[in-house]
Amino acid sequence: MSPLSRAATAVADFIVVGAILILAFVPVIVLLLLAFTDEWGPRLLGEFTIRWVLDIPRIFGKSFLNSLLVAVIVTSVTLVLSALTAYASISGKVHAGMLVDWLITAPLTISYIVLGLALIMAFNRPPLMLHGTVLLLVIGHIVICLPLSYRTVHAVMEGADLRLIEAARSLGASEWVAVRRVLLPVVAPGLVASSLLAFITSLQNFSMSFMLAPESFRTVPLEIFARLFSETGTANNYNVASAVSLFLMLLILGALWLVRVVTKQSWYENVNI
Repeated sequence: MSPLSRAATAVADFIVVGAILILAFVPVIVLLLLAFTDEWGPRLLGEFTIRWVLDIPRIFGKSFLNSLLVAVIVTSVTLVLSALTAYASISGKVHAGMLVDWLITAPLTISYIVLGLALIMAFNRPPLMLHGTVLLLVIGHIVICLPLSYRTVHAVMEGADLRLIEAARSLGASEWVAVRRVLLPVVAPGLVASSLLAFITSLQNFSMSFMLAPESFRTVPLEIFARLFSETGTANNYNVASAVSLFLMLLILGALWLVRVVTKQSWYENVNI
């Protein structure tokens, strides 16, 4: 490669890396400035304050509890469904394994707004009149979290040796005992990673929550949206919304760190989820 070509490649690399860094870190820097300064004006930097962080429990306490309630229920249900379905598919108990795989992962190809509208139309008349209830919100989150959880659990179980279960059964153990004592310890890291993925997806989801959540039941993303577009106290609302957004980012990064620890993966490689 000629010196001119190497120089052109270096310049292109610098531009690409610089653009990525700007797109990734400038929004975070702006959030930090908004979350820890008392104003946002021509000077950009106001006086340092933590009042917006201290206001989080008062303003977002109820919405955090709502988000955690939905996320915990969704995580528990998706974990059980994905584990049972993946085991049935891989062990051959379901003959139409590819069809089941397609049906579960189909929501990944559909817009969340469209899915939310479909759920509203499906559950807007007797006998399943669920529109405007928290139950429909939970169902919507399960619909979007189940494909992600299922793919993770399915990949983990595919790597496990199911012949160990047959060996345990040949020694007199029931299938449930064999699965619990032989298979579960092997796939446990994948189950934890799957659960955390579903939890994060539910916790930070906005579009499905916006479509299905009752008016009186706001999750954190909905509360942030309401604060940003409130007609009163605009500046303060942006400050508080930035503070809670940083808190959510730290929560999600903590969950991702836990996935790395459980799956024993390095930060220098992709998480296999």
